[in-house]
Amino acid sequence: MSMKKILPAAAFAAAGAAAATPALAQNEIVIGASLGRTGIYSTIAKTTEVSIDIAVAEINAAGGINGKKVRVAKFDTAGDPKQAVVAVRKFARDDGALAVIGPFSSSEARVAFAAGERAKIVQIPNASSAPKLADKFSYAFRMTENEGLQFQRVISTLKNRGMSIKSAAIMHGTDDVVSKAVGLFIMKPIFAKNGVKLAKAPIGFETKAVDVSAQVTQLKGQKIDYVGLAGITPVAVRVLKEMRRQGVMTPIIGAQIWADPEITRQMGKDGEGAVFSAWFWYKKDERSREFTRKFVAENKKRGVDKPFPHHVDASAYDAVYLLKQVMEEQKVTGDPKKLAEERTRIRDGLHTVVYNGVIGQICFEKTGDAQLPGYVMTLKNSEWVLLGEHKSLPCKK
Repeated sequence: MSMKKILPAAAFAAAGAAAATPALAQNEIVIGASLGRTGIYSTIAKTTEVSIDIAVAEINAAGGINGKKVRVAKFDTAGDPKQAVVAVRKFARDDGALAVIGPFSSSEARVAFAAGERAKIVQIPNASSAPKLADKFSYAFRMTENEGLQFQRVISTLKNRGMSIKSAAIMHGTDDVVSKAVGLFIMKPIFAKNGVKLAKAPIGFETKAVDVSAQVTQLKGQKIDYVGLAGITPVAVRVLKEMRRQGVMTPIIGAQIWADPEITRQMGKDGEGAVFSAWFWYKKDERSREFTRKFVAENKKRGVDKPFPHHVDASAYDAVYLLKQVMEEQKVTGDPKKLAEERTRIRDGLHTVVYNGVIGQICFEKTGDAQLPGYVMTLKNSEWVLLGEHKSLPCKK
């Protein structure tokens, strides 16, 4: 179905949902969820809903928040920024939501944050990671970690373990803003800062191109320790497969951009020795393992086969519990007559909160961005193996 058909349908559905919304209840706590069930981010984003549902079910089974059950108002934006604006307006005006989890992507957050600021309602994306999106808005918070910090953690871990990282090459997408930024403005200066010599100038390729053989050929004969690969998971897999086809056996290195559970299957033996970082480690402790068991089981019920949670899934789960903690600390009631006041109290509480979740310790900088831990992994026998753990940095308030 074309986007031209999807968008009017989504808008019509949103209008219908608004018209059918019942009077705001005083016996529940409403949280909005701006989801990407369909559209360009759906492969990763669709399990955000599962994580939110698990957390809400657990909280309600334990008595809710301040004695009231939690209800989630959901909206599928299909990854479209315009629909992300429609979603936050609907949550604020029609659903009586106290806060919103989402939207998912940076392109959505870029415009939805402004709409949320006007409505004076908190939004917490679990995946948006483009620089400096939240710092202009007091109601905007992001449960993601800086790509540059995570890549530095990868390099530091390799050095601390005595693993050779003296030389490298960089491959990046030229037609994708994030891929290009990670390759040229994160990997390149961090390699230089750490004394890692680049074998040649960064190699660019079109992320939409099926054939990357010409670009991979430039790696042949290069004596390097790693190839810094900047591209989302499908792109990284495509480049890696071509590297191995041409006999380039150098392992790849990255931060979070392709740190997806699916790489265990999609990269397989070709990914052996790959090093990367994530802000969630599913074997970290019993709480993380229990969340993982519930996550895998619930996805299976819904027909989704996922080996373990993506770190954006863990962010969605922790975001619900984070809001619970803040709402309890701020004595939020969910009374429709106090919506404006309580939404502002939630915002103020988030600026000072320190929360310990399945991810680890979480706090928010004055810019609205979170400080999260870093778990540096390698692929060994198609499994994630932990190389190093970096605790969350203190937040600058």
